[in-house]
Amino acid sequence: MSKATLSNTELKTLRQHLRDFEFIEVMNILGWNRASGTRSLNVEGQAFRLTPIAQLGGVQVIEVTGGEDPSTLPLEQLRRKVSDEVVKTTREHVLIFVNAARSHSHWYWVKRGLEGEKRRIQPRTHSYIKGQPDDLFVQKLSGLFVDLGELNEDGDLSVTEAARRLSSALDTEGVVKRFYGEFRSIREDFASQIGGITDNRDRAWYASVILNRLMFVYFLQGKGFLGRPTPRMDGDRHYLQNHLTASRKRGTDRYYSEFLSSLFFDAFAAPEDQRNAQTEALVGQIPYLNGGLFLRHGIELKYPAITIPDKAFEQVLGLFGRYTWNLSEQDKHAGGLDPDVLGHIFEKYINQKGFGAYYTRPEITEYLCEQTVRRLVLDRIKALRPGEKHLHQNLADAITRADAALVRELLTGEQGLKTISLLDPACGSGAFLVAALKTMLDIYSALMGHIHALNDSDLVAWEATLRAGHASYHYNLKKKIITENIYGVDLMEEAAEIAKLRLFLSLVSSAHILEDLEPLPNIDFNILAGNSLVGLLEVDEKAYNTQRSGGKAAITPLLGVGSVTYSEIVGKRRALLKRYREATQLNREDLTALREEIERQRESAYQTLDALLHKQFHDMGIKFEQATWDTAKGKEGKPTKRVLTLADITALKPFHWAFEFAEVMGRGGFDAVIANPPWDIVKPNGKEFLESFSPTVSKNKMTIKDFEKEKGKLLVDPAIRTEWLAYQSSFPHVSGFYRAAPQFAHQSSMVNGRKTGSDLNLYKLFLEQGFNLLRVDGECGIVIPSGVYTDLGAKGLRELLFDATEMTGLFCFENRKTIFENVHRSFKFVVLSFRKGGATIEFPAAFMRHDVAELQDFPGGVGMTLSVDTVRRLSPDSLSVMEFKSELDAEIAEKMLKFPLLGEELGSVWNVKFTREFDMTNDAHLFQTSSGPGRLPLYEGKMIHQFRSDWSTPQFWLEENNARQELKPSRDGYDYETYRLGYRAVASSTNEYSLISTVLPSRVLCGNSLITTRREGISSEILLVVATFFNSFAGNWMIRQKVTTNINMFYVYQLPVPRLTAVDPECQPIMKAAARLICTTPEFDDLARAADLRGHQDGVTDESGRAALRAELDARVAHLYGLTEAEFIHILGTFPLVPQAVKDAALAEFKRLAPPKGDPELVRLVQDGESDQLEFKLSMRVPVNGDPATKD
Repeated sequence: MSKATLSNTELKTLRQHLRDFEFIEVMNILGWNRASGTRSLNVEGQAFRLTPIAQLGGVQVIEVTGGEDPSTLPLEQLRRKVSDEVVKTTREHVLIFVNAARSHSHWYWVKRGLEGEKRRIQPRTHSYIKGQPDDLFVQKLSGLFVDLGELNEDGDLSVTEAARRLSSALDTEGVVKRFYGEFRSIREDFASQIGGITDNRDRAWYASVILNRLMFVYFLQGKGFLGRPTPRMDGDRHYLQNHLTASRKRGTDRYYSEFLSSLFFDAFAAPEDQRNAQTEALVGQIPYLNGGLFLRHGIELKYPAITIPDKAFEQVLGLFGRYTWNLSEQDKHAGGLDPDVLGHIFEKYINQKGFGAYYTRPEITEYLCEQTVRRLVLDRIKALRPGEKHLHQNLADAITRADAALVRELLTGEQGLKTISLLDPACGSGAFLVAALKTMLDIYSALMGHIHALNDSDLVAWEATLRAGHASYHYNLKKKIITENIYGVDLMEEAAEIAKLRLFLSLVSSAHILEDLEPLPNIDFNILAGNSLVGLLEVDEKAYNTQRSGGKAAITPLLGVGSVTYSEIVGKRRALLKRYREATQLNREDLTALREEIERQRESAYQTLDALLHKQFHDMGIKFEQATWDTAKGKEGKPTKRVLTLADITALKPFHWAFEFAEVMGRGGFDAVIANPPWDIVKPNGKEFLESFSPTVSKNKMTIKDFEKEKGKLLVDPAIRTEWLAYQSSFPHVSGFYRAAPQFAHQSSMVNGRKTGSDLNLYKLFLEQGFNLLRVDGECGIVIPSGVYTDLGAKGLRELLFDATEMTGLFCFENRKTIFENVHRSFKFVVLSFRKGGATIEFPAAFMRHDVAELQDFPGGVGMTLSVDTVRRLSPDSLSVMEFKSELDAEIAEKMLKFPLLGEELGSVWNVKFTREFDMTNDAHLFQTSSGPGRLPLYEGKMIHQFRSDWSTPQFWLEENNARQELKPSRDGYDYETYRLGYRAVASSTNEYSLISTVLPSRVLCGNSLITTRREGISSEILLVVATFFNSFAGNWMIRQKVTTNINMFYVYQLPVPRLTAVDPECQPIMKAAARLICTTPEFDDLARAADLRGHQDGVTDESGRAALRAELDARVAHLYGLTEAEFIHILGTFPLVPQAVKDAALAEFKRLAPPKGDPELVRLVQDGESDQLEFKLSMRVPVNGDPATKD
């Protein structure tokens, strides 16, 4: 059974009851049962009247009035206390706090659930004020609607149906996958039928342009806005299909060239009084929309003779007709296509995955917008009213208690809402931009509603001006926000176009009748295409003027005589942009001319700006490295370096922030940056590039040798080879810029006197660029991989976050529930928020979460608070944030850190150094695929397991002589000539175990997936001790707090490991037990004897015996760290994939080996063992009855 929805009539009636504060009737329309009974409640000496108005499924809706001052609403703290009293009799409830005048209300709901042993209670407040635009609030209420057919025989909603509805509401994946699967095929076929475009990329892009327009029109026809026979009659809900039929009757293949051309450019793009009779007759009654969407596209100007046959449109409209299209934000149809679902599809078909970017779930976009936008507004209130502390805690309370002067400043002042600038620098299909729009609309709506309660003549007059000439107040507010507050940039022009389309769809969704529909805003210069990471953040006016006057760039006549300085150019541009954004009634020709004038000015300015950027590259010593082809050898040659040209810079598509958004940057930067940027590494990916040229090439399932072989075949083709060389050449100078540019100074840092080195990653660059683009006190919300708080290569960014921002949230997800498609289920990412400026003392954090709904409870109901001081003590060199789940985790870590870190150089005991030997890619030419005389096996990480070096067999061997030429010997010889400790370099923190280690036999070589010890500084028998700590539950627990998938040796160096030696009584039993696990073959005889065993014959191979030894070692390590039984149980509980029997055995051994209870001093003496001053004696005590059976 599909979920019923409110009819248009019901929605209209609901709106009226809501506006009249008739909440009983509102809940009645929503299908809830009536409730009765009224009672009084006294909280903190204040009397409240509680009136139940509705109930359903065990949930009661209660109106709350009264309080100390009935004319106002109680603040958050008091609302919480009222709820705490109500829960004693009604566990699940919604409280509607209403003031005496019935003009203001807070709808207050407390989410209650269990998290471990602790109950988490997280309040939600939704404000509704009489007079505010109500679309968003109606949207929230619509989710509460139930139909009579959904109630059980008791007139209630069944638990199973409630769960099913919730699941259905959240699950858009099914319709996305179905539609996208069909759409992708039809889109490709549609593109192939386009004529008149010679470039394949332009043809594919233009297919998207047409399909975007058609989808937009399809939503409008579904609203009945197109082709109305008379103003009072509904429009044609099959408008596009019917006109295709009519067009075919007039002739073949005229739908695109005749009908759509007139619809787009002569109807939507032209005011009705400027259309000719021929257009009116052809397309019918069509609203004027403007907005740049229906101006001729750059491709249409470039190729004036484009053709598309009718057959192509038949296929597209046939697909569209198989789905329900719903533009309303209040009325969601399960399985239908609405703008949000379409946004998911857009993100897929613009193929952003190639840039490491992914569709962002609405729960995440909404949370980050709440964290950033609402904080911004509250901060502005604090700045405007620094002494009024009651306005500083909660935005909802601040708005309902604001006086007229404060509301006036927020709505009309320069420190108010109109100057808030919200940016997504990697906007993709615009998900964050739409979420930011909705958040701003919610805030505006509350303030607008509050105007009526204040009865201020100036505010009433201002509101009347805003309403004047607009049928839909809500539509006009959205239009105002889109124009004044929303900014976006994306490298792909197609993505920027789709982002604009999504904003337009959100806007027109507010039009309930045709009269509500107004011309779309012109936001072509709010949402732009360009490289967000490459460009000028500031422009030195003197340098610009000098560069321009030096003849490096032409002066465009449109600027006028003497308009040569940067300030004059920016001033002129600002005036042009203002005119363009406000030009809602210009005809198509005038609007096109205005846009072209702005574009010409931009192109002229960019010549100079690019030249300044080119000089920056030159001053940093960056060269262009041209990939070459050695024709004689038939393979790639050595790159040749040359001086960078201006054309090389232009090819990067630089985005000059200081010019494009001069007004915002002139104020110090954006107020908020909200983004889910690409997560890709900045270096060539040969498999990914060549996938498009050969079905044989697979990014993830192809061996290195197979790929090299296929690549050789492909590069024989001159065309593919040319593109390959261009691709390879496109990275070095860009990487050089990212590493040298001052704006990216935090991409590296110093650790132990050495500069941290790692591959550049786009997410790291976008994080730092986001910081650069913010004004001081600006807010950032960003979705990035969890490596930002763990990886050594991100230490510089952690220094930036700790020392130059106030972090407001660090929420880590594991992708186990596929929050991001096409991302491994064990991959972890973080939702991070911070304010620019100041420093972080402590911050809320949550780790290893799986459900996006938990964001609603953060911070407060989920996670913990971490102090930066704790981070610095636990990770003094790397500043890595350990993934604590609770305060107990931090206590355990502090206890373990009483021992020295493995990387500390100690003079009196052993020390350890790790190394990598052969790179599986760069050294592949040395590898042989069979054994033979003089060859040594190459061990890889997958060949070992805990205490085992025979987990699988070698695949490669190396000639020993060749290997010795590549390796550096120590003073005692080559490392491979003796026993070494090895651990897997790649093992996820969500696997059964993360740190997998053993001692390797001598005379084996190792690939880079197996990190090994150097031979000096540590004896072979001590390797057994180190392997024990590595493989222990305690050691694995500690490393899991720091790493994701790569067990970087730096983090291994940061493990606290007791430096046991032969004189320590704990050393010998650990050494022997580990030797019995490892030394099971003759090649380990020498190591076995060093551990006081006879040889490999003392090794244990049966699984039960090995399990017992493992349990003993785990218990001994836990005791060495001083863990309590409760702490050890906690650690064991963090390994869900380890069999319970294994954990039970370790705990049993822990209890068996526990020191005796008694006098602490006596216990210490016994634990320390005999000495020259202490000797132990055996004794027996026999009771006087002489019964030897009772001896003890």
